[in-house]
Amino acid sequence: MQRNRKRESLRAGVIAKSLLVCLYFAAVGLGYVWYKNQIYRLGDEVKWREAELAAIEKRNTALAATLATQKSPAHLEQRIRDYGLNLVPPGNGQVVRFREPGEEWDAAFAQAQAGRNRSAANMVARR
Repeated sequence: MQRNRKRESLRAGVIAKSLLVCLYFAAVGLGYVWYKNQIYRLGDEVKWREAELAAIEKRNTALAATLATQKSPAHLEQRIRDYGLNLVPPGNGQVVRFREPGEEWDAAFAQAQAGRNRSAANMVARR
């Protein structure tokens, strides 16, 4: 006799496989949504940091202009007059100018260093 398939109960293996497939697709879906959310948040953070960088660069430019103005000789002279400091520029006899050492100084320094190294080696050898 033929068995009636409608009355046949579901097997545990089929139920387990179906459940695992559903769980897999649910996990994949949640992972997709989570990653899309992360991308959105990082995009917002990049926009915020770019805006912050632009504001800092604008402030830096303004401060550089202010510094250049305050370092100018005309501005400094005006401030000296405003505060009544009675300062004058130094005379030529009051300024000491140093020459930048050139290649001849480098060669002399290298010879002196080589001489020190040889004398130190001789001292060690004598002991």
